[in-house]
Amino acid sequence: MPQDFQVLAPQIRLDITEHLIGARSPQQVCRELDVTLADVTDILTGLGHGRIGLRRHLTIEQYFRSRVRHIDGGHLLWLDWVERGVPVLVHGGHVYCARTVAWRMAHSTDADRPVTPGCPVPLCVAPEHSVDRPTRRTLARIVHDLFGDQPS
Repeated sequence: MPQDFQVLAPQIRLDITEHLIGARSPQQVCRELDVTLADVTDILTGLGHGRIGLRRHLTIEQYFRSRVRHIDGGHLLWLDWVERGVPVLVHGGHVYCARTVAWRMAHSTDADRPVTPGCPVPLCVAPEHSVDRPTRRTLARIVHDLFGDQPS
C-alpha cells in the first residue's frame, strides 16, 4: 500500500461522533453504543481532541441524533429520558416529544399531534417510523376500505 494512503485519517463513525458532540462522555458513548473505549478515543484523536469530549451548542436535530442508537430494521432506539412511555428530550429549556422532533426532521413541517410510533418497537423514534394524526386517519380509512368493519 502506498505510504500516502497509510496516513489518511481512519473512517469516522457518525454515530460515535454524534454522541460525543451531544456532550456524552467517552464512557457513556461506550455503554450506549456498545463500543470499546479505544474506538471512541481513536475518533477523538482523529478529530484532534485527545481523550476529551466534543462539547458545543447543539441544534435540536443534533441533540436528537446524539440520543439514539441505530438498530436492525431501520429503527432508532431512544436512549434518553422517557416519561410515561414517551421518549422526551429537553433542549434550550423546553421539553419536546422526541417523535415530534423526528417528524419535523423528516417532513420539515410541524406534526398534527400526537405523533406516535408507526412500528412495533416501543422506543423507536426513527423519523420514517413516526405517524401523526392525519396519517393515522388515512391509514385507518385505507384499512377500512380494504377490509371493511372487522368484528371485535
